[in-house]
Amino acid sequence: MPLEHVQQPEIIVIHGLLRLRKYDGNYESLLAGYQDPYVYQNSEGIFDAAQMPDLAYVKGMCEYLEHAGEFYFIEAQENETFVSIGDVTVKPENPPIAIWFEKYRHIGIGTMVMKTVIARLKELDFKKIKGSAVFKWNIPSQKMHEKLGFKRVAEDDKSFIYDLDFE
Repeated sequence: MPLEHVQQPEIIVIHGLLRLRKYDGNYESLLAGYQDPYVYQNSEGIFDAAQMPDLAYVKGMCEYLEHAGEFYFIEAQENETFVSIGDVTVKPENPPIAIWFEKYRHIGIGTMVMKTVIARLKELDFKKIKGSAVFKWNIPSQKMHEKLGFKRVAEDDKSFIYDLDFE
């Protein structure tokens, strides 16, 4: 149960060809995405291929995210069926988004997904997103956050930290 006293929707439609589908426990399906160097570098901050996420890592990550917020697969319609292309967790602190496959990156899907996260949090009466950590080398994610009105509020050696007030 991700957010206390909240029923997580099974599906959130972003538009006709893109949706979020509630995580179903199938952590194995995330493995290929998290073994892509672009994903594990920009999402997990891992640069050593020997440390690439394995099934145990992905399982632990999924268990954490499922309890931290509303955990979803990002799905795109391909040839009449929806296929998982990434994942997102709706939560008011540091909501993570990962787009697993190159053909879906840098075409606005992350922005549409973050707008959906914001809308869902507003629907649940949250007033802000805080502590959204973006690695300093992940320029596309920084641009997305800033385009959506997030403000850079802090940084550490590896990350910029963003907040977004909804009001």
